[in-house]
Amino acid sequence: MNFLETFINVVLLVVLTLPGYFLKKVKLLPDKAASTFAVLLLYIAQPFLMMSSLFNKTFESADLLSFLWVIIFAVVLQLAVYFVAKLFFAGCKEEATKRACVACSYLGNVGFMGIPVMQMLFPDNPDMILYTVVYNIAFNAMTWTLGVYAITGEKKRIDPLKILLNPPTIAVIIALPFFFLNVTIPEEVMTPIRYLGDMTLPLSMIILGVRLADMPLRRLVDSWRVYGVAFVKLIVSPLLSFAIMLLVGLFVPIDRFVLIALYIIAAMPSASSALNFAEMYGGDRETAAAATVMNTLLCILTIPVLMLLCQFF
Repeated sequence: MNFLETFINVVLLVVLTLPGYFLKKVKLLPDKAASTFAVLLLYIAQPFLMMSSLFNKTFESADLLSFLWVIIFAVVLQLAVYFVAKLFFAGCKEEATKRACVACSYLGNVGFMGIPVMQMLFPDNPDMILYTVVYNIAFNAMTWTLGVYAITGEKKRIDPLKILLNPPTIAVIIALPFFFLNVTIPEEVMTPIRYLGDMTLPLSMIILGVRLADMPLRRLVDSWRVYGVAFVKLIVSPLLSFAIMLLVGLFVPIDRFVLIALYIIAAMPSASSALNFAEMYGGDRETAAAATVMNTLLCILTIPVLMLLCQFF
């Protein structure tokens, strides 16, 4: 896919923020609208998106090796970006702000935005969707462990049960037996599952639009930390991933599309997880919100440019 096609697709995604933005600006949405939409997103839309991404997909035993590589890279790449972000923001004096910046720098929007982006960029390659779903398994585990620790700095805040007992992971656990056994789900069942799963991207973008409407423009543009997070998440993260995977690919035969999928996932903007954790555990909510919004706006330019490097895999 060339630069222009990718650019148009990413712009179309961000355009979905406009309904939430304008409805909030004209006060047609209540103050807690974003939180309400977030509940629908986490407990309904994303789990059904996970299931629809696995149901009625053909599984072959040869795929297991590719899935294993995805999980290994998911852990390694996230850890690498986490430590890079800690070094980058080491000079930040406000502890809560530093923690929010680190979390936003390595927690990517893999589920809400990653899967729909893969569907748009690679409509004829269902394996790319599967790799993104598998990545989500590792991502969710690290989100509820390293992600919580990044925001709080307290190991006691980590709840091991949350690694499994979160809606997207539960949905994957339900769907995996059907996927591995190649069980065909009737179309009458798949249709409502797809409809509910397809809400994921619009809902996540509407939530972003609502948060953007609530945020003073000055808060977005007057902090070097917000730009620092964008630099680490949108540029350093994918380029570091590109370098690591290119190096490994010289010595180990890994499917080309596995590398491309991991690279594009690394280019996704900050996830709302960091903001959610900041709200839950008393972190720097304002910085997390500003960084998440700025990342998503800037990815309109960075993703199409970074896609040009896919030819080297």
